[in-house]
Amino acid sequence: MSEPLRLAPLDLFIDPLLSFQDGRLREMLAYWEGKRAGRAFPARADVSPADIVSHLPSLFLIDVVPPALGLADFRVRLMGTALNDLFARDFTGRSLETELSSKSAAAVGKVFGIVCQLRRPLRLHGKAVFAKANPATAVEAVLMPLTTGSGSVDMVMGELVKRASA
Repeated sequence: MSEPLRLAPLDLFIDPLLSFQDGRLREMLAYWEGKRAGRAFPARADVSPADIVSHLPSLFLIDVVPPALGLADFRVRLMGTALNDLFARDFTGRSLETELSSKSAAAVGKVFGIVCQLRRPLRLHGKAVFAKANPATAVEAVLMPLTTGSGSVDMVMGELVKRASA
């Protein structure tokens, strides 16, 4: 997978080449790489909020129940305040399966599943409607696998930022 893949039915694309436009996401990926320390991916315990304070408003953590085959296997552990504003609600502590439309939920579940299966970061970019009363917003995101010590991907850390243009 080297070409961007459309995350149908959404106007979002998965970019496995990590061609980030936003410097904040490049910085977050570099942080993740540093914490990886030669392993396939870092442990959640390696990530310190004190190290990434400027990223916290746009950061999210998703708990994963392996083998991560469906959206029911993903639950929001943490959602930054900028994301609460973007979505016009807070998903913290909730399953995405119950919070998103069925089409959006299937697409989101697919991208989280890809991160878990490939055990590597992915870039997401495009436009999406995050709150019903708002127009489509251009966004870019990085999704990175983490473990809580099991050796499996049992958490996804991501950062989602608005873009000036798509």
